[in-house]
Amino acid sequence: MNILRKTGPDVFQVGPRLLASLAGPESGWRDHALPCADGAVRFRTGRVGPGITLTSSECRLGGDYRSRIDHGAAVGVLAFGLSGTSLFGCGDAALRHTVRAGDVWLFRLDDAPIARLTPAQELAGMLAVKFDLDRIGEVLDGAGLNRMPGGTRAVRLGRSESGADRLRLLLNNGLASPLDRLMAESAALGLLAHWLAPLVDAGPMGDGAPGAALGRAERCGVARVADMLLSALCHPPSLERLAEAAGMSHARLNRCFRKVYGQTVFAWLRDRRLERAEHCLKNSDESITGIAFLCGFSSSSHFAAAFRERHGCTPAEFRQRR
Repeated sequence: MNILRKTGPDVFQVGPRLLASLAGPESGWRDHALPCADGAVRFRTGRVGPGITLTSSECRLGGDYRSRIDHGAAVGVLAFGLSGTSLFGCGDAALRHTVRAGDVWLFRLDDAPIARLTPAQELAGMLAVKFDLDRIGEVLDGAGLNRMPGGTRAVRLGRSESGADRLRLLLNNGLASPLDRLMAESAALGLLAHWLAPLVDAGPMGDGAPGAALGRAERCGVARVADMLLSALCHPPSLERLAEAAGMSHARLNRCFRKVYGQTVFAWLRDRRLERAEHCLKNSDESITGIAFLCGFSSSSHFAAAFRERHGCTPAEFRQRR
């Protein structure tokens, strides 16, 4: 697929040749629009540096709009919801990843297209920072995104309201000079490092890692469950559903999980939530209650009790010290 092609009513597929033209010359931004019978779909795209491009999109729609993007290469996409709501699906998967205003998502696409549904609304805006996997694949592997099946991965990283200044460094950069592009490249890589930090502790699980004595199927099952939990910190599947995905009973899953991570499934999940909360307290201005719900705790009091048990202080005290 090398050009823009209509594949159904209000459904458009964007191929790699058009994406290359959208990326524009080595300097500056280019503005483009996609066909839309009831509204407007506009893109502003620029090339930052080797293996890094930016796409800022705005959709004003009177009806639902579907598109399918084939990058023609393996890429990682750091996506920031600026306004409105859009739904995404990787490869042939259902449209089950909802990007709302303030959300930050990471998609890893191993030569797979990504589908987008933008419902009718006044304004849906996004910024997508795209990295060639040749450049950042090892980093994503270290964050655990190499372990999900099917060649596609997606994880919601958190909320970005307090990171508006970081985004403006990209959105307001003219990309007109080598210095502009160097600054944009630094900002893009800094954003990637900032949002990947909470995931890195999960780490890869190779043959020399804890749990290597388990069979390959068991290790793959445990890794699959860990990634499912990282992708749904707030609303994780039930233990029964996780065990089904791992291909084992829930008792066996907990035993295998303990051999790999030294904890049961939901004890490990609780620690990941607390790590994400610690990261938010250090790097955002979100309220304590907001962080509690963002990280999957049922209430701010539950969050405070768990945080005090781990750190010996309340979330508010921790933030004040920082």
